[in-house]
Amino acid sequence: MTASLASFKTTVEKLIRRFESDQTHYLSKSYSEAQARVDFITPFFKALGWDVENEGGLAHHAREVVVEAAEDTRGRPDYGFRVSGQTKFFVEAKAPSEELDTAKHIIQAKSYAWSTKQVFFVVLTDFEEFRFYDASILPDERKPDEGLLLKLEYAAYLSNAEKLWEFSRERVIGGSLEAWLPRDRRTQRLRIPVDTVFLDEMTGWREELAKNVYRNNPSLTAKQLNEVVQRLLDRIVFIRIAEDRRVIEKNQLRDVVEEWKARGGKFHIFEWLNDLFHRINEDFNGEIFKPHLSEEIKIDSDVLARIIERLYPPKSPYRFDVIGVELLGSIYERYLGKTIRPTGKQVRVEEKPEVRKAGGVYYTPQYVVDYIVKNTVGKLIEGKTPKQIEKIRILDPACGSGSFLIGAFQCLIDYHTRYLAEHPKEAQVHPLFPDLVKDENGEPRLSVVRKARILKNNLFGVDIDPQAVEITMMSLYLKALEGERSYLPPKQHILPELKYNIICGNSLIGPDFYKDQQLSFIGDEEKFRVNVFDWQAGFPEIIKAGGFDSVIGNPPYVRQESLFEFKDYFEKHYESFDGVADLYVYFMEKGIRLLREGGYYSIIVSSSFLRTTFGVPLRAYLKKAAAILRVVDFGGLAVFENAKDTYVCIPLLRKRQQPE
Repeated sequence: MTASLASFKTTVEKLIRRFESDQTHYLSKSYSEAQARVDFITPFFKALGWDVENEGGLAHHAREVVVEAAEDTRGRPDYGFRVSGQTKFFVEAKAPSEELDTAKHIIQAKSYAWSTKQVFFVVLTDFEEFRFYDASILPDERKPDEGLLLKLEYAAYLSNAEKLWEFSRERVIGGSLEAWLPRDRRTQRLRIPVDTVFLDEMTGWREELAKNVYRNNPSLTAKQLNEVVQRLLDRIVFIRIAEDRRVIEKNQLRDVVEEWKARGGKFHIFEWLNDLFHRINEDFNGEIFKPHLSEEIKIDSDVLARIIERLYPPKSPYRFDVIGVELLGSIYERYLGKTIRPTGKQVRVEEKPEVRKAGGVYYTPQYVVDYIVKNTVGKLIEGKTPKQIEKIRILDPACGSGSFLIGAFQCLIDYHTRYLAEHPKEAQVHPLFPDLVKDENGEPRLSVVRKARILKNNLFGVDIDPQAVEITMMSLYLKALEGERSYLPPKQHILPELKYNIICGNSLIGPDFYKDQQLSFIGDEEKFRVNVFDWQAGFPEIIKAGGFDSVIGNPPYVRQESLFEFKDYFEKHYESFDGVADLYVYFMEKGIRLLREGGYYSIIVSSSFLRTTFGVPLRAYLKKAAAILRVVDFGGLAVFENAKDTYVCIPLLRKRQQPE
């Protein structure tokens, strides 16, 4: 749309005259937000050159402005303004009768943008007033106006037209909004991203729960304590996300805290929570709400109340309908680097020994996940029907928080959505559970039931850490529920069991590790730590059929010297063995071995095997067992945040038995 500063001034002058001509009506309670959007706010931004009403007829994903339905924005911003598909700023609209300086309205506007971790600006306006905020600053109910960059009353719009023109499409494309950001140190300190804040909160809740649970249940082992605390947190977070996405009734956790307070703490919150957990298990099935030791413990209500209150506004800055599963995965990946350790009467949350040795936990950037998935899973499903895809098996043998399996899941969801939209006769049209449904913008979306089938058929993972296995399951379940915006029918067991898909075990060490040892002399703690895994027993049908179709992931980087007890085992079982090899070397060989002939293999891994002496046996093995399609070497570029000296590459291989 063509617009100029002069034409903008002309339009604004007309809007001001209209507003002043019947101000009593426009400021009355009977004049709605929806009407204010039509009469004033939409024309205001159209005059800034934005195609608010999509007069260009673009597809939803290509629209310049995403406008929420006036009758039900579900707490989401009313407008999202985009450049080349990327949202640059949100606009939260209110009726002119509303007071914009209330903390509730300001925090609502800022929290949504902040929770995306991608949108740094938000406008709050009722036309009578225009407020522009730096939404990269952590929202704080005690200081709602922190980050306020511009505040104008409608009467000052014309005299400040040049400032308002900075919100025009033309100027925003040129980076005008970024120019508003102050560069002072204090503001920089306030810019704490949502994942950092939520990780800190989760770590604090974990410690608080662990101390209280251990004090009330001193007979729990360290393993049980970790499991109980993890399961409780996972259930509470799952419920909050499902509430914000309107999949279940809202405020279920908050209501019980308010009832508990109103009754003077006369009942146990935990008893009520267990009843809720059982109801959700009946509705969703899945794994994290199945009967568990965490339901049999004692825990003080005040601890639960504090945690729950921090998950709801106004105390909570988080918007769980915006925090995507991928971002949640990055939070959990770092969270998994710590463990709960009881020491006498004390409980500590500390870094795991293997994480210390590896120099920390490094979450795989999304662009790396997308690249690997596109070149493995994408190649496998190309040109296939959904029926053919049902037989494809994808594995991450060190799945962590599930980032690669989530990426593969998204790839499969996107493909099925496109295919079934283009071949409607192949889509199930069950009245309750069709394969395709329409989203709020009228675009086709894969139903949760069809996603559940993909989960069960296609995605598999193994991790030595039981908490990682649980988090991967939870992340995949949340991905299956993504996009749902209405209550799901009760007692339908919508989510699949994943205990046979995502399994806890040591991918590199089989049960024959104990062959020459007296099992009666090996303690439970030792067995838990080593956690041997039998691939034949874990995935019998897949192994019998020849193996997985694709193996992807980001294996751990740990020098073998710190794992000397496994050295003999690695030497006997891996052709790629070298006395000083990194653990990832054996993950690479194991991954190739687990593939069927012609299967795709790709991981992000240290590039040291390409040139070091310890990589010689691995290179010889790969030359024999696989065809190298491509190796993307990042050279000295830092791929992992805070890991500047870790040089990585992405090998893309295809299993192929080479002639002797």
